[in-house]
Amino acid sequence: MDYLDRLIQLAQVEGEINVLCRFQGDWQIKHKQEPSTLGIFHIISKGECRLILDNQRSYHLKPGDVFFLPHGLEHKIQSHKSAVHDDTSLTALKQLQHGPFTLRTNNQASHDFEMFCGYFRYSGHSTLPAILPEYWYLSGNNSSVTSLLSLLQREALLEIGTTSVINALCNVLFTYLARDYIQQNSDVSNGVLGALQDKRLYHAVNSMLQQPEHNWNMESLAELSAMSRANFIRLFKNKTGTLPGKFLTSLRMQKAELLLRNTNKSILAISLEVGYQSEAHFSKAFKLKYGTSPSKYRVYKTEE
Repeated sequence: MDYLDRLIQLAQVEGEINVLCRFQGDWQIKHKQEPSTLGIFHIISKGECRLILDNQRSYHLKPGDVFFLPHGLEHKIQSHKSAVHDDTSLTALKQLQHGPFTLRTNNQASHDFEMFCGYFRYSGHSTLPAILPEYWYLSGNNSSVTSLLSLLQREALLEIGTTSVINALCNVLFTYLARDYIQQNSDVSNGVLGALQDKRLYHAVNSMLQQPEHNWNMESLAELSAMSRANFIRLFKNKTGTLPGKFLTSLRMQKAELLLRNTNKSILAISLEVGYQSEAHFSKAFKLKYGTSPSKYRVYKTEE
């Protein structure tokens, strides 16, 4: 498992495409700021539009384009040559159920624009969101996206098993988006991504990601980086803004959260599996991070 797969797994990414927009003529819609654990995306399947951030930055989107806002940033979308320019002129929409989607439209008879909208939800304490940008754009010229959109449009016409297939495609889309961002930003210098792209730190950071339960210490991590203990700690903190020990604890808690939500293993078994020698020590660290005990957290997440 490479580091991106591991980060996605620990973040427990869950995606859903739940809205289908079909508009005619001039129109404008607005999306409010979402919680930081919710990423929003739009897939243009017909026509063109403008997506506007901060009432300033404008992006021209065409069929096949995907616009991803990993942190749910507030934005507006309007017809490409719209005469609408202010927030008071939001288009009145009808909402209907259309298979697995909520259909939003300003004209039921016809449409010259179509867009699929959805979201990705991540664990609130995961490392992954911190490495993602404010927004990311994936062009319809990308062959992988073209194939995925074709499948999505085909599934939208079917009735049986559609939701399961569409949500699976949604998770594939997330990997495409994250991978494209990482590949296009190989020069990132800071944060966890910067550390992973630094040849001096890669082996230490990736080793902690893959095996957070291992009994890592500063000496063994520094050895993986072919550096002295002091230089390793200094470089790690300069890159990530945190100490290696705190980063390791965070990864252990993320793995524990994953196990609490998705297995029936005992708290003791999970404690040992994430690198703690006692249930008491693990429970104390978990409560410090999440504000509740592992057992209460499990009950709460099971009932969600």
